Amino acid sequence: MKNFTKFFRKFLYTLPVLMLVMISSCYQDYGLNTDNYDVVVTLYDNTYNFQSVNSYYISDSLVIGNSTDPSYKSAIFTSVNSNLTALGWTRVNTVAQADVVISAGVTTTTTYVDNGDGCYWDYYGYYWCYPDYGYDYTYTTGSLFLLLNDRASAVQGSNNQPEWVAAINGLADQGNVVSRINTTVNKAFSQSPYLK
Repeated sequence: MKNFTKFFRKFLYTLPVLMLVMISSCYQDYGLNTDNYDVVVTLYDNTYNFQSVNSYYISDSLVIGNSTDPSYKSAIFTSVNSNLTALGWTRVNTVAQADVVISAGVTTTTTYVDNGDGCYWDYYGYYWCYPDYGYDYTYTTGSLFLLLNDRASAVQGSNNQPEWVAAINGLADQGNVVSRINTTVNKAFSQSPYLK
């Protein structure tokens, strides 16, 4: 009986550690992908009458970022045009024929991360290095901007603010970027029901 009591006490002392191991093994990573970090923001002028306009002009080139991957540019313009067509808007060939002018631009930022060099300072001021355990990596984020200006305010030299702005941000070098462009542009329009 003494042996069983001894064993049972040891078991009780190790039980909290076993519980921590069991609980941590149930950790869920939620299956996050690169598209989970995409952000879509839309802003609009609530005094502008979007119901009074139905034709738009959009250039086939980006205002900023013309060195962007051609497949990305194609996805941007295809998504914008298909969304505006679905809303009942008509694309015209010149600014003079349009009620509004749509502009698109892309910017990218590459971040370089240097995560250590393998050396330590310890509490007593000693310094030593291990074989290099540090690692470096880069990632690129991209932002897509869509601006909708009334044709009168789109005239050269005008300082009027746009009537609608969509800003989309996400990783630009990982995941299926073309698919994510389509998804995020669609989201920008779906969260802007006032456009029609």
